Amino acid sequence: MSETGQDDDTTAAIMEATYRALCDHGYPDTSISTIADEFDKSRSLLYYHYENKDELLADFLRYLLDQLEADLQTIEADDPYEEVLAIVERLLPPDIESERFRFYRALFGMRSQAPYVDAYREQFARSDTLILAELTDAVERGIDAGTFQLVDADEVAQFVYATVSGALQRSVTLDDPEMIEHHLTLIESYLQSQVVDREDEPS
Repeated sequence: MSETGQDDDTTAAIMEATYRALCDHGYPDTSISTIADEFDKSRSLLYYHYENKDELLADFLRYLLDQLEADLQTIEADDPYEEVLAIVERLLPPDIESERFRFYRALFGMRSQAPYVDAYREQFARSDTLILAELTDAVERGIDAGTFQLVDADEVAQFVYATVSGALQRSVTLDDPEMIEHHLTLIESYLQSQVVDREDEPS
């Protein structure tokens, strides 16, 4: 059984327990049992809703993506350039906390399984589509406003997101959170040198 039919409080409690388990144990060692250990309601309730780890984690990814989509809608920026940077910083937060970095490591472990788990792949594909659409829309607004050059908005979005994805992969693989800050600087330099209209370049 998936999260369909659960009340909001139960869903939130299960998702929070899943987050804590992933932070504490990483993807490989997270199981229904370790999630149940973090669940502040009865273990039987968790087992009633989910039969296995993959089913629960697929719902967890869906829940995360719904939160990300809502979060991106709250971005308020003075101009499209700042909007693009705000989207990037939602994905690559500067001064990332230890817990969130551990979670990113677990999330990368889940992404590595996407070729083998259809439910994971579906959610990661949905995530990529959402993020690329948000970046593309922001770049197109920048072109329309004269903030950006007449670039290919889709290509810019693809390049920026590929850099974000590569930064996350390298930082968690090498256990180097400082790499995130470095790649944020690289993205900003790319935007200013290749995308921003020189006559409207931010100071």
